[in-house]
Amino acid sequence: MRKSIQKLHSLQTSSRNGAIVVLVAFMLVMVLAMLSMSVDMGRMTLLRSEIQNAVDSGALAAQLRLQQDPTAIDDAAVKARDFVRQNRVGSLVSIPEDSIQVETGTWDQNTKTFTQTAVNPNAVRVFARQDKEPYSFAKALGFNTFGAPASSVATGTNKALDIMMILDLSGSMAYEGRIQALRRSAPVFVDIIEGLGGDDQIGIMGLSANPSTYDPQAKGHTGTKYQSGLHPTADHHVGVLEAVLSTNYSDLRTNKLSDANLVAGKYSGWTGTGASLGDTVHYLINGNESRSNADNIIVLMSDGYANRPTNGGPDYLRTMANYAKANNVVVYTISLGNSADISLMSEVASITGGKHFDATGSGETALTTALTKAFQDVAADIKRTQLVK
Repeated sequence: MRKSIQKLHSLQTSSRNGAIVVLVAFMLVMVLAMLSMSVDMGRMTLLRSEIQNAVDSGALAAQLRLQQDPTAIDDAAVKARDFVRQNRVGSLVSIPEDSIQVETGTWDQNTKTFTQTAVNPNAVRVFARQDKEPYSFAKALGFNTFGAPASSVATGTNKALDIMMILDLSGSMAYEGRIQALRRSAPVFVDIIEGLGGDDQIGIMGLSANPSTYDPQAKGHTGTKYQSGLHPTADHHVGVLEAVLSTNYSDLRTNKLSDANLVAGKYSGWTGTGASLGDTVHYLINGNESRSNADNIIVLMSDGYANRPTNGGPDYLRTMANYAKANNVVVYTISLGNSADISLMSEVASITGGKHFDATGSGETALTTALTKAFQDVAADIKRTQLVK
């Protein structure tokens, strides 16, 4: 009886050991399968990254060519294909010529959409696909090759620009070296726009004046109170048109942006940012010097808070930012000094599809450096070719 029990126990132990061996073998197969799959997944991720880099470089190269000559569409397409094929993509090294597509078109900054056209294009879309990339381990499961597509849109400014600078000349600009920084930095923006070439106009709107109390002629000023009719009360303030849109960059630097013309507290001690923004948008749309074929850009610089109208200054600025957006005017904002309303300035830029740049700090030297860089960054962003999709 005892021998029978021992024999039965031995059989059970042997059976369990056999089951464990089978389970371990199965688990090893599963682990190996997962490791193999992870290797192939890593190769797929790498391929997607490589092909995206390839189409990005092709789109940028083509758009740069279009900025040099908007009519050179065929040449731009050739450059796009060349740059795509110069990039190593997967084990097959280069993307086949027939797997690359190049389209010119227009990029709508507000809707973030690309529309194909050969008429006055301001963007290039490049599509490419790399197929027949061999799997390493998935072949055991019946999968032999894989592929990956990628597309990229690059845009730049080959249209003429109408650029208005809104410069804060409120009383607070007299402190911490702010007005000195503006005097040194603003001409740099004009220099860069001129140096980058193109049929671009620049004008200047001062921020801001109470139309009931400010008399430019009586003060011997050359600017004029802008009459847009947008603002319901004098407490909202108005912008002061210091320089109409012009390509006379020398006059802008020498006279309009001179120390004598850029004066802290020139109009009042308050900051009607909303009114100045609204008036500038109105001028870009309706001014005698504005052009229907130009892109409208505003560069808004302020060192403080929107405090006019007395009740609701920030909200009125938001209203005017939406007015800019509705009229396809992009606003770039610069916050100067440590008292600027960075949050609101960032919001204004975001509403209109522009960007905000921070030039905080104190002291003439530090602020001049920060503001100069901000103006440089704005100019570069306005003019450069960039990937947008």
